[in-house]
Amino acid sequence: MPKANRDLMRDLNTNLVVNLVKTGGPISRAELARQSKLSPATITGIAGRLLRTGILSEVAVGPSKLGRPPVLLRLNQRAGYVVGIKLTEYGLTTVVTNLAAEVVHSAESTASLVGNPQVALTAIETAVRDALAKSGVKRKMVLGIGIGLAGIVDAAAGICIYSHILHWRDVALSEPLRRRLQIPVWVDNDVNTLAVAEKWFGAGVGLRHFLTVTVGRGVGLGVVLNGEIYRGAFGGAGEFGHTIVAPGGPPCQCGREGCLEALVSEPVLRTQVSAALGRPVSSQELVTLASGNDPRVTDLLSEGGRQLGLALSNLVTLLNPERVIVSGEGARLGPAFFEPMTRAVRETAFAGVGASVDIVIQRWGDDAWAIGAATLVLRELFSLPAAGEPPRLALVSGA
Repeated sequence: MPKANRDLMRDLNTNLVVNLVKTGGPISRAELARQSKLSPATITGIAGRLLRTGILSEVAVGPSKLGRPPVLLRLNQRAGYVVGIKLTEYGLTTVVTNLAAEVVHSAESTASLVGNPQVALTAIETAVRDALAKSGVKRKMVLGIGIGLAGIVDAAAGICIYSHILHWRDVALSEPLRRRLQIPVWVDNDVNTLAVAEKWFGAGVGLRHFLTVTVGRGVGLGVVLNGEIYRGAFGGAGEFGHTIVAPGGPPCQCGREGCLEALVSEPVLRTQVSAALGRPVSSQELVTLASGNDPRVTDLLSEGGRQLGLALSNLVTLLNPERVIVSGEGARLGPAFFEPMTRAVRETAFAGVGASVDIVIQRWGDDAWAIGAATLVLRELFSLPAAGEPPRLALVSGA
């Protein structure tokens, strides 16, 4: 999105109109005036500027019983683009999306990032340049870059405070990458990025209080309270997988014993099933076995689901969310795992709150983590600031 367009979006009324079109479009100018409480003249002026800059477009004429039929407005999804990147110890998943978080380009690249933050910075720079070249998206049309990684992240500063998977401490990402690429960069915990994606485009749309729980290589948590991601005092909120549920239990990769992750993560379940069957079991085979009738497999998955459900019931009791969204690679395990999980939440949460919470199993595709990272930037575009704060999109004015 060219700088002039971003400058236009700094205006609070303009941001409000764009957000209403995004969530309710196609929509008429009259309806925008009604919902925004702005005057028809103000709406006409804002819409005219947004049409001239290409942020909005006019679409099919809507129905009308009297007078001239209204022309409807919608967001031009190609008015800007975002790059999203998910970091793992083995490499990067990179996507380029439009303003509707639809992927226009996706790529995987390998690099050994464990203990190598400088290698990561170079790999990210290369991945972004390659993605833009191959997608045909010009740099001036890029709103920003979002990066998700496992660990404790200072999202405001763009610093990874600690990642036990990557073996990083106090690694700055946003500022070095912004200097290299001349594009704004946002960084957050990878599960938080999924929670943002759910809030804007997924099962969290319209909800004020929900949890996103991921089950895969680890167990993660994104918390949305009063419509905002809750990160805690130092960015460490959501390390659900490292709550100790079995003191003195199995060792966890974090170095402690008895963490939830050491009981119910996908690698742990796969190891247990492999031992029960007397042979190695791959991740894909575990999914196949989960839908079968072998009690050696289903009993292990059922116990894992029950353990996860008991831990979740504590979260539901503490936070009383409207919905719990479960995603990640483990979402493919099906009823053998998730029915015991759901039953444990329903039966053990305090005072019936487990019975009222909605539980959704979200089977995201392989690009989900990177799309979530891209949504970090889209959130900055579409979110209105709180009273007294400058519009959030001012953050990208220097691109």
